Amino acid sequence: MNKPTALITGASRGIGRELARTLVAQGWQVLAAVRDTAAAPPGTQAERVDMADPDSIAALARRLQAGNWRLDALVNNAGVYEAPARLVWDVNVRGPLLLTQALESLLAPGARVVMVGSGLGRMSAQPRKLAQRLCAPGLSLDDIARLAQEAPGGYGASKAAVTALARVYAARLKPRGILVNAISPGWVRTDMGGPGAPRSVQQGAASLLWGVNLPPDGPSGGVFEDGVAID
Repeated sequence: MNKPTALITGASRGIGRELARTLVAQGWQVLAAVRDTAAAPPGTQAERVDMADPDSIAALARRLQAGNWRLDALVNNAGVYEAPARLVWDVNVRGPLLLTQALESLLAPGARVVMVGSGLGRMSAQPRKLAQRLCAPGLSLDDIARLAQEAPGGYGASKAAVTALARVYAARLKPRGILVNAISPGWVRTDMGGPGAPRSVQQGAASLLWGVNLPPDGPSGGVFEDGVAID
């Protein structure tokens, strides 16, 4: 029997690395999409990608297509926090948009797509104009791509866009039984979260794991933390 396969971006450290470790232990084949392949977690297959570089994303997709890979889960985990707005939006928003688009044909029927969000991305915390754009009923991938080019704000704004991205992809992939959600790991003690964060890496990874393991009748298009819907 073939193992289920997951691709996790940003799997070299922190929450992504812990999620990769957990899935390997559960019998998954894990493709660790990382900038430095030497840093991929043990038991995974390293795949080089720079989520700020569209050419690198396209090259990864071509390699996977050439290898006839079928993905049961895609976890868009790579992200940056303290960086210029342009880089924040390139990695946090444009990267997941382009990667998910490039790998659509490789997603198995009934696959799970996790867009890693954040409590800082709550729509209620965003400027009114940005929230209106992201909540527009006719929002499209092209609209989000244009927004990413504008880079209107920092980390929290980019994660609000990730929530909208999950909603758009959920509708797009629904006919194939693919569930897509934005999932927050919470404030975790990682290089990004800092040593004073209240949650462990294991807790953060468990929140994402919930999204990977959703049953066929699970939710899609929402934003969650620890399996609980958040705004």
